[in-house]
Amino acid sequence: METAGPAEGLRLEIEPGWLKGKADGDIESPETYEVSVQVEKLNPAAREAVLAYLEEDPQALYRLLAGQDAPWLDELAPSPLRGGELAAEARCTCGRADCAHAAALLAAAARRLAAEPLQQLTLLGLPREALLAGVFDAWAKAAPPAAGGSAAESAARAKEKGPSGPSPGEWVAEAAAEGRLHRPGPQLRELAVQLSPPPSADQLGPAGDWTGLLPGVRGASKALALIARGAAKQADQKRRSLKPPSP
Repeated sequence: METAGPAEGLRLEIEPGWLKGKADGDIESPETYEVSVQVEKLNPAAREAVLAYLEEDPQALYRLLAGQDAPWLDELAPSPLRGGELAAEARCTCGRADCAHAAALLAAAARRLAAEPLQQLTLLGLPREALLAGVFDAWAKAAPPAAGGSAAESAARAKEKGPSGPSPGEWVAEAAAEGRLHRPGPQLRELAVQLSPPPSADQLGPAGDWTGLLPGVRGASKALALIARGAAKQADQKRRSLKPPSP
């Protein structure tokens, strides 16, 4: 029976500046080993070069986010796994130098970076969130101002033009000071509403199509008719209680 080698039982994690993994042991030593390798991040100049390249080439950014090939990384942000020097710097809880767990970690990381170029930038200290924030910020700064200019320019133009009359705020403040906010205008008294008496309760027709809203309910038509008659009586009583306006 063949046991799973370190490469087969490795769980890889890629963080900015770190490769980390957990490797399952074998039958003789079933313990789980933790192995890690620290990687040098991009310096500020290299980081800005990557952002500037993607700022000028949106298609390259799209291909990078889609997991497609990014050959420009070889020049601007080469893989730190080349050369094999990192194997000697790996640290593993098994305690052995240049152990198989470290070799499995680097091999798995190389396959991951080849399949997902964006992970290479994450390892070098430029994860997806920081990458998009840098590119979008550069695009926003390079975008032309909206039609009409900025808010500061609009305010300056309005100040130079000068007011043509009281502003709405000044008009409301003046009306409030004089007590005219809640005073009805002269046209309010010209309104007249004629209330014709409703038909008597006995003259009300059937409930109409409302019964269709209550399918299968026995007596729905009769109940709705009673409600309509009651509402009509209350409306008639309310009408009689109103005093006619004085001439």
